Amino acid sequence: MGLEKLLYLQGVGASYSDYSGRLVHHSQAERLGLLACLLANCTQPKFHLDDLSPDGFVAANGEAIEERNFDLDVAPWQRPLATFQFACLTEPSFILSLPAEMQPDLRVRILTEGGTQLEMSIPFAALERVGDYYCEPHLYYRYRVSIAPYLTQGQSLPMGYHKLSVGFCKGTLDGKSKLNTVAIDWQTEGHHGTWLLAPPKAKQLRETDKPWGVSIALYSLRSDSQWGIGDFGDLGALIAWLGGYGCDFIQLNPLHALGDSFNLEEAYISPYSPSDRRRLNPLYIHIESVPEANEIAPLLQTLALDRERLNRDNWLDYPKLTQLKYRLFVALYQVFSRDVLGSGGPREQAFMQFVAQEGEALSSFCQLEADKAQAQGEQMAADPQLHSYLQFVAHEQLIACQHQALAAGMSIGLIGDMAVGVRGDGAEVHHNRDAYCQQASIGAPPDDFAPKGQNWGLTPPDPIAMAQSGFSHFIALVRSNMRYYGALRLDHVMALLRLWWWPSEPQEAPGAYVYYPIDTLLAIVRLESMRSNCVVIGEDLGIVPDEVRAKLSDGGIYANELFYFCKQGEAFKSPQDHRADSLMMLANHDVPTLLAWWSQSDLHLKRQLELLESDQALEQALERRDGERQQLLAWLEANGETASLEEDYLLLLSAWVTVAARSHSRLFSVQLADLCCERHGVNIPGTWQEYANWQRRLPYSLTSLRQSPSIKRLLRSIVEGRSSAEASEQFCRAGEHLRQPVFSR
Repeated sequence: MGLEKLLYLQGVGASYSDYSGRLVHHSQAERLGLLACLLANCTQPKFHLDDLSPDGFVAANGEAIEERNFDLDVAPWQRPLATFQFACLTEPSFILSLPAEMQPDLRVRILTEGGTQLEMSIPFAALERVGDYYCEPHLYYRYRVSIAPYLTQGQSLPMGYHKLSVGFCKGTLDGKSKLNTVAIDWQTEGHHGTWLLAPPKAKQLRETDKPWGVSIALYSLRSDSQWGIGDFGDLGALIAWLGGYGCDFIQLNPLHALGDSFNLEEAYISPYSPSDRRRLNPLYIHIESVPEANEIAPLLQTLALDRERLNRDNWLDYPKLTQLKYRLFVALYQVFSRDVLGSGGPREQAFMQFVAQEGEALSSFCQLEADKAQAQGEQMAADPQLHSYLQFVAHEQLIACQHQALAAGMSIGLIGDMAVGVRGDGAEVHHNRDAYCQQASIGAPPDDFAPKGQNWGLTPPDPIAMAQSGFSHFIALVRSNMRYYGALRLDHVMALLRLWWWPSEPQEAPGAYVYYPIDTLLAIVRLESMRSNCVVIGEDLGIVPDEVRAKLSDGGIYANELFYFCKQGEAFKSPQDHRADSLMMLANHDVPTLLAWWSQSDLHLKRQLELLESDQALEQALERRDGERQQLLAWLEANGETASLEEDYLLLLSAWVTVAARSHSRLFSVQLADLCCERHGVNIPGTWQEYANWQRRLPYSLTSLRQSPSIKRLLRSIVEGRSSAEASEQFCRAGEHLRQPVFSR
C-alpha cells in the first residue's frame, strides 16, 4: 500500500488508453523506473535507488516511503493555507484546512498584486465543508471560504497573484461592531499563501470574427537581403505583403533559442528541441535593421559575396551561416559598446532596462552561451554581454514585427508556438535544475506509427517541484512567450495534464504517463492570456483524454485541427462540421505538403528512408493513399467543386483551398509552402540524420511569391471564404500592383 500510494502521489500513471482504445496497465515494477527518476533529486528523505524491484525498493526505503507519503498527503491537510492556490475571478474563494475540532471565526487579509489591501472578518458558520481526511488519531476538514459576500459595496477584486493571509479569531463574532475590532498579529498568528484569481476564460476572439492566416517556418523564407536564413526583416516584408490582402495573422514555428550555436557535432537546429524557450534565436536578427549597422557598412560590403552564395542554396547551411552572422554580430556589438554603452542615451537605457527586467534568467543563459562558445574555440562569442545584446536586439525586432502586423490591419498579428520541452543540456534546465527531472525524457507511447514509442530527448519538468516553487518557472515561461504575440499555440497541450516519460537508464526501460496539476496550470494560462491580450491555441492532435478537451474548451483555449485527420469514418468532414472553436490547418510541419500528399512522393521518400520497411509496405501505403485521394475528390464534389481536378494539380489546389476556407472553425491557416506548391517537407517524423530536417528553404523568394498570379488567386479564394465583402475589396485594392508571374498555371 505504501509504495502504490507513493506512485500515485508522485503522479506516475497506472494505466492509459492507447491509440486503439485498449486499456494498458503498468505493473509496479514497470513504474518504479520513473519513480526513481522523480526521487533522484529528493534529499529529505533520501532514497536508495539501487534495487528497483518492488520488494527490494520497499525493503531499502520503508521509512523514506512513509515520510514522503506523509509530506505529500498528510502535511497539506495540516497546513491551514496552501502556499499556492487558485480561484475563478467570478467566484472568489479559497480553501482552508482545519482539524475537525477547530471551528474558529476568521480574519482575512488580501494584499493584491497592485498593492491594495483588504481585510474582512468571516464567521465559521459561513464556511462550506468540501472534504475530509483521517490520519489516526486526527480528523481534518477542508472548507471553501467565499469572499464575495464580505466585499463592501463597490469593492471588487482584480485578477492576479495576490497575497492571502488568514488568522483565527478568539471568541465569537456575534455582531457588526465586533467584526471590525478583531485584531490579528499577522506576523506571528497569520497563515500566508499566494492566491491566484484567474478569469474564467482565456482571451477570446470576437464572436463575428473568422480570422485567416498563413503559416511559415521563418528560417525557410528567402530574400536577397538575408544572410543565409529567413529573418525578422523577411517577416516584416511578409507582413507588408499579406496585410494588404486582409490576412489576420502569420503563424510561426517556435523562435526559441537553440543554444550551443557552434557545436557542429550535435547540430542543434530543431525549433522543437530548444535550449531555452524564454529566449529568442539570434540568427533571426535582421542585420540591416540594427541601429549599429550603418557603422559596419564596409564589412557588409566585404561579405556580400558570402551572403550571395548562402542565399542561393535550397537548404540551410547552419555552420556557414552561423559563422557569418556571428562575425556581423560581433562587429555590431563592438559599435554598440563603443558608441552606446556609457552614453546615457535612450538606447543604452532601453538595453539596461531589458537586462534588469530579464534578470538572472537572461544572465544565466548568456553565461552558458559564452562558456559553450569558448569550449568550441569560438573566442569571438565568449563574451556574455554579447549574448545579452543579441537577445535585446532580437526582442526589439520581434516586438516591432507584431506592432507592424497590427498597424497593417491584422486582427491577431503574429501567432507564436511554444515548444513542449527543452534539451537537458540547455540553458532553461541549467538555470532551473531543481524544476526538471534530468534522469528522464519525454515522448509518446507506442502506437501504430512507432511500435516502440517515441523518445523526443526532451527533459520533463518535475510536477512536485513545480508546485512547491509556486509555479514560478511556468508563469515566467508562459509570460515571456505571450509578450510577443497576438496568439500563442501551445505545442502538445496535453502536457498540462500528463507527459509520457522514458527513464534514461536502462535504455529499454518501459515508460508511462506522469501527471501534472492541469487545473492550476490552466488558471495560470488564462490569467497570462488576458494580461498579454493573447489568444491561446492548444495543439491537441493525437490521443487526447476527453477530460482535457473539456477543460480546454471550458477555459477558452482554442483547439487545433489538421485537415488530413479531420474525418468521419472513411470520409473527410464537411467544412460545416469542423470544430467551431478551433484553428483549422490544412497541413503543418509534421505531415507532407499538399503536393507531396497528392503526388504520393512522401510515401516513396519514406520507403527510401526505410520508414516503410519493404516494397510491400509501400504498395499497401500507396493503395491506402489512392483511397484517400478519392475521398478528397468526393469531398470537393460534395462541396460544389465539380470540375475535372484529378489531372491538374493547380486546379485541385485551388478547389481544395476554396472549400477548406469555408470551414466552420474560428481560425483557418494554410502553409506558404503549399501556396507555392512546394513538394519537400521541412521535417520527416521518425528521422534524425537520415533527412535534412528543419533546413529546407522555400523554392522562391518573397519577391517572386508576391508577383505570382496563382498565389493571388489562392489568397482571393481564402478571403472570399473567410471574410466580408469589405475585406474582399481590400484584397482587390492590394492586388492591383502585382506584376507578372515567376510561376503560374
